[in-house]
Amino acid sequence: MKIEVLVQGDPDVQPFTKTFHYEKIDEDIFVESAQLIKKRLLNNMRLNIDETLELFVTCIVASLNENKTLCEIQKYIPELLLPNQVMIGVPEALRKLTFTITTNHIDGESISVSTPIKINPYFLNEQKQSA
Repeated sequence: MKIEVLVQGDPDVQPFTKTFHYEKIDEDIFVESAQLIKKRLLNNMRLNIDETLELFVTCIVASLNENKTLCEIQKYIPELLLPNQVMIGVPEALRKLTFTITTNHIDGESISVSTPIKINPYFLNEQKQSA
């Protein structure tokens, strides 16, 4: 399975693509890295962009293995992380994600998620509005 993630963030930042490959022989590595990320969350550590993308891809792979539909997966992704679980700037850097999934059964189908992590308003913006 190959999952390409097109990452679009703030308008002034160039989009980029990251590719993940998942094969049954690599499943132990894939599962272990997901467990490390979940352990970081349990220890109240914040995730960086790469860890966040890996968590999303891990959930997509697990959901596909459970025979969930792409529509179900698309609805589930924004529920995975809260803004306080990722480093500052990650929600803004991941404003829109497009996952293109290629497997033996799925040929290049895509899932697009806008605002996969809620973006909290900044206190500086609140002061300007109230002044």
